[in-house]
Amino acid sequence: MSTLSITIMVGSGFDLSSGLKTSTTRFMDYFSSNHALDNGPVGDLARQISYEGPHNWADFEKKLGEYTIFLEDLDEDAIEAALDCKEAIDIELVDFIAAEDAKVTEEFIKANSDSVLESIGYWYAALQPLERQRIREAYPINYSTDVSLVSFNYTSLLPLLFKEFGTGQHAAPEGSGAVSAIQVSNFAHAHGSLEREAVCGVNDASQIKSELLSSNEDITATFVKGEIQKLFGSVDDRRASGLISGAQILIIFGLSLGETDTRWWEEAVGLLKKDAKRFILIASTSALLARRSPASFRRFSKELKEKLLTRGGASDDEMPALSDRIFIFPSESIFCFKSHVGGKS
Repeated sequence: MSTLSITIMVGSGFDLSSGLKTSTTRFMDYFSSNHALDNGPVGDLARQISYEGPHNWADFEKKLGEYTIFLEDLDEDAIEAALDCKEAIDIELVDFIAAEDAKVTEEFIKANSDSVLESIGYWYAALQPLERQRIREAYPINYSTDVSLVSFNYTSLLPLLFKEFGTGQHAAPEGSGAVSAIQVSNFAHAHGSLEREAVCGVNDASQIKSELLSSNEDITATFVKGEIQKLFGSVDDRRASGLISGAQILIIFGLSLGETDTRWWEEAVGLLKKDAKRFILIASTSALLARRSPASFRRFSKELKEKLLTRGGASDDEMPALSDRIFIFPSESIFCFKSHVGGKS
């Protein structure tokens, strides 16, 4: 029996699948409504979001970096205006997420922890036959899996499920194929949590489009994720990085491969480059729909893989070999909830 080291990068799609209403578009609508009548830069930002439409701010971290260039024209003190806007976004985001997080009850956690975390074992069965063969060629079956979770969410949902499930070994559920056992050993936040500081921002200073602002230390310390974590003395990103780099199989779940998380895609692609026995599995809500036709699946899978590899810094020469070890499976296959937050089973 082989013990496979699996790390799962868990994004907002996980919270949404539980029934929590934490989508970015909802947050942007919440923010713009709360500040539509404000004076000053925060009110200007709220009205800009409302004018463009909250859905166009789906990657609000990137949009906020782009918005900085307008602050040079809108306000005499662009630096203070940018800090005011970022402060308002940060505070409102925590309030918005906390209101949804309060809906997670102890009863819900107890009812769902086993089904959600044991269903991680379905990753192997969710792959296509040739993909499973590739895994078997690299690692002998049956698989006992040592799972680490890296959360990109701020809610308490996944940490509470992890705590309830425990770090002991569980038998894999029926239908897991070659996976015989599951042990969820480690948990890390990538960007903080409601209990401490929730870190949101851009990937690096180049995503702050105002040249004036991107060179200012106060701005970079509050807009750039890595710098924010240094400001708070956080080692969350280091712990998350260690869990990602140590994986044999990396699963990406509920994350959009956005530009403001480029450093994490560089970590993922770096994992693939280590040796030919490392694999990335992308869980996608569109995987089943795309498989209706070879043409649609070709376009879909090529676009998704190229997005990850390009943002992860792979060269054109490296892409074919690395792409061959990226598999896409339906996100519905794992993290199976018995019921929804605030609803019935």
